[in-house]
Amino acid sequence: MKILINKQRIILLLLSISVASGITSCKKDGAEGGKGAPTITRVRTISKSYIDSKLTTIITTYDANGKATSVTFPNTTPQVVAMDSTTTDGNLQNMYAIIGTNLASVTTVSFNGLSVYFNKALGSDSTILVGIPKNTPAGPTQSNTLSVTTLYGKVDYKFSILLPPPTVTEASNYNFSGNAEITLTGIGLASVTDIQLGASAAKATILTKSDAELTLKMPSSTLTSTTLLLTYPGGQVAPKQVYVNLDQAYKFFTEDYGTDWSGNFWGSGEISSAAAKSGIKSLKLNYAKGNWSANGVANWNVGLPGNGGYTYLSFYIKGGSQDYTLYITGDKRAGGYGNGDQSAPITVKANIWNYYKIPLSTLGLWATGSPSNTLGFWIKGPDAQDESFYIDDWILVK
Repeated sequence: MKILINKQRIILLLLSISVASGITSCKKDGAEGGKGAPTITRVRTISKSYIDSKLTTIITTYDANGKATSVTFPNTTPQVVAMDSTTTDGNLQNMYAIIGTNLASVTTVSFNGLSVYFNKALGSDSTILVGIPKNTPAGPTQSNTLSVTTLYGKVDYKFSILLPPPTVTEASNYNFSGNAEITLTGIGLASVTDIQLGASAAKATILTKSDAELTLKMPSSTLTSTTLLLTYPGGQVAPKQVYVNLDQAYKFFTEDYGTDWSGNFWGSGEISSAAAKSGIKSLKLNYAKGNWSANGVANWNVGLPGNGGYTYLSFYIKGGSQDYTLYITGDKRAGGYGNGDQSAPITVKANIWNYYKIPLSTLGLWATGSPSNTLGFWIKGPDAQDESFYIDDWILVK
């Protein structure tokens, strides 16, 4: 029943388009059409497909304690909307009406040399309805030619196929430093010609690119964080993801401990080159089976900096052999360091790098009026076996 309803909606849309465009169906191929050479006077947009950034999908998961975690994903499904306008260029996967004369006996329609499907029953001697497939050659290097062939001749019409805007779905790292490489994953990335850091004059260098991946080298910058502005032949697009500049962040651990910070382990820990998200080293935290211990860092001199100006606690953590819940802990939090402090849980997926950027306002690291001298991760257990986690890019972000 659902499939039938969808077909009815499509038929109604096409009928409404036909009425709005003044299209009438021809009864027989070429029988009632003009027998002269075909002409094209204009092309009209009758529907378009676009990605509505206002639409989102929220996925909620629950940990072993029933605590909910919601993640909002941007819409990536094109939405089809009806419209009616004359145009000299077109977008992939949109529908257009070719307006002219002597079109009833049409045999082929092509864009930039690619023949495309059309339905004669929805056209007339003055109109052909046609969609532009997603594999149509596009961009300024193409011939930009719409061709219509009938039983009585052929006509070419200047019509450009626009490249779709590049879309970024994932990045290899959401942190950067000068000369660091980041790989963006998405669609349409081969068309990117320039990458600017937000509204600044700083630019990243494109190293390699394909439709699905683009690798870039980040410049040295005084920006604390930035978005990326991607230039392509159709204009510019700014994906919403924010990238944090490690060179300007307050560090607990990157390639080494931050200034005045050192390891603080109930179990054990060490600087390790066995795994790293950025650079070549991370901080390995070891938890013995059944110990319910806390591991992290300490600064016994001054502790955390004043939280004015810092907004987020951020870090990457590589999971253990199975999914675990760890708890962020600090000695000035209401529950103290470790000691059953469970009010700031994080879910750490097994065997992958998990990225976190947590508002400091939710963590209470200055809860007693003075800054915490210790910061770490407490675990209930682990119950099954000894486990190790790797922490990298552990920072405060403005």
